[in-house]
Amino acid sequence: MLISDKEPEKKFPAKPKRVLMVNEQRSFQVMMKAILINLGISNITSANNAEEARRRCQKGTFDIYLIDYDLGVGENGRQLLESLKNQNLIPPQSVVIMVSGDSSRAMVLSALEAEPDEYLMKPFSQEQFAFRLKRALARRQALTPIFTALADSNWPALITVSAALAQTHPRFANYCRCIQAETYLKLEQAQDARDLMRQLLAGQENSWARLILGKACNSLGLHEEAVGHLQTTLKNTPLMVEAHRWLAESMLALGNTERAQQELKRAVDISPQSVLLARRLAEVCLIRHDYAQAKEVLLSLIELSRNSIHCTPHYLGAYIQALTLYSLNSNDSHQIPHLQKQVNAALSRLRDSLMMSEFNYPAFEQICQARVQIALGEPLKGKRMLYRANQHWLDDQANPSPALLGETALALYQLGEFEYADSLQSLLAANPDTLLTICIQTALDDRSAQEQRQRYEELNNLGTNAYQAGELEQALTHFREALRRVPANTVAALNKIQVLLLLMPNSQKSLQLRAECKATVEELDGIPLNPTQQERFHALRQEFDKLN
Repeated sequence: MLISDKEPEKKFPAKPKRVLMVNEQRSFQVMMKAILINLGISNITSANNAEEARRRCQKGTFDIYLIDYDLGVGENGRQLLESLKNQNLIPPQSVVIMVSGDSSRAMVLSALEAEPDEYLMKPFSQEQFAFRLKRALARRQALTPIFTALADSNWPALITVSAALAQTHPRFANYCRCIQAETYLKLEQAQDARDLMRQLLAGQENSWARLILGKACNSLGLHEEAVGHLQTTLKNTPLMVEAHRWLAESMLALGNTERAQQELKRAVDISPQSVLLARRLAEVCLIRHDYAQAKEVLLSLIELSRNSIHCTPHYLGAYIQALTLYSLNSNDSHQIPHLQKQVNAALSRLRDSLMMSEFNYPAFEQICQARVQIALGEPLKGKRMLYRANQHWLDDQANPSPALLGETALALYQLGEFEYADSLQSLLAANPDTLLTICIQTALDDRSAQEQRQRYEELNNLGTNAYQAGELEQALTHFREALRRVPANTVAALNKIQVLLLLMPNSQKSLQLRAECKATVEELDGIPLNPTQQERFHALRQEFDKLN
């Protein structure tokens, strides 16, 4: 977070400074080198794009990182900075200055969200640059213990040094106390954070402190009080998107999901480049079953995250979920036929990013296409695609990919393989992801899906009871109806095969039953089912072959 302070001393520290300048424009590089040399800084390394800058940072460190927001095709400056921080490639004592020629609010807020030490609008003078640089260097030097503890995620040390520096450096006292309070929240010591911020605010109003106080109250379950503090924050600082976000969280806790969605929408409108805000808005839209807005937000999220550390297949999976539920619930017959085209477009957006990682993109893409086929009314075709995409881990579920596991569970629920999907819940719990969890819950809560599952379970139970009572004809009727409701359900299909095998030898309709049994066996044949189902199918298949 940037801090406005009085101008520090004019003199640079004696130690020569190493600068990494990341900019694709040759003219800007020449101008900045001249400015830096005039300021006594001659050790300058240039990089034309994010990838080159990352390679430079992997080979050595710098004292000053001068990053342009617009780096052309690929990662932008904000995404590069996030990546470098994520890989711990920027030393705690180093200064980051981001520059941009775009003065739009969205661009500025996007840049500030990455928390550079300074942000400069082009064009700027040598005097402006010198002032900002000296201020940032002085601040970094004074607060190095804080930045070191932050880099090491050493929360107890961060509390200690923040409290100490608040006393020894009055200019940065409010910043230090806010950092201390934020750290209390990380350690789930919300009452300590609340007490500290109330003490700070007793002396003067401070929007950051008021925001933290609202967050602390929310953590303590004091949601009404949190709402009051967060509304005050927004009255004083209307563009503070974090206040909108936490006001939304308070509204969610109070059960006002509509207001929560409105606040998050305002936050995204203010800062449309924020991946984290867009993600939370998508989650709340799904919770509220607002699939129309959810799919729009998720589509933008796919684009926003494509070249960043936030890139994940979960966004694409959630987008397919929102598209599917929107299509099925919109009463618009034109929506389903467009599903394939929309999914293909989204897959192409993420393909390059995901293919470059260790993620099994081909399997993921096949699962996504399976979900499309199911939505298009081809459940058996979708089932084959789904099970074949997953056969590499069906027999060994020790370390499944969370993304593949989540997409498989969603597809299974969509397919009507309720028993199998439920069995994966323990594996999903071991790899929690909020968005994935919400997507699965929407699949469970969807009214049409609930009605389908309830009727299927009733019919399957009726068939099981009739089978156990020896009423085979009645059992067959129930299993047939269950499969009519969910044509791709393996449990119902296996139950039907078992009943048919018992009826075939003594029935006057033996030929018809044999043909029905053969067709059902062929539907399952070649599909790599889960181990329990595969064992049962193998035994039934052998029995069927003996009768032929």
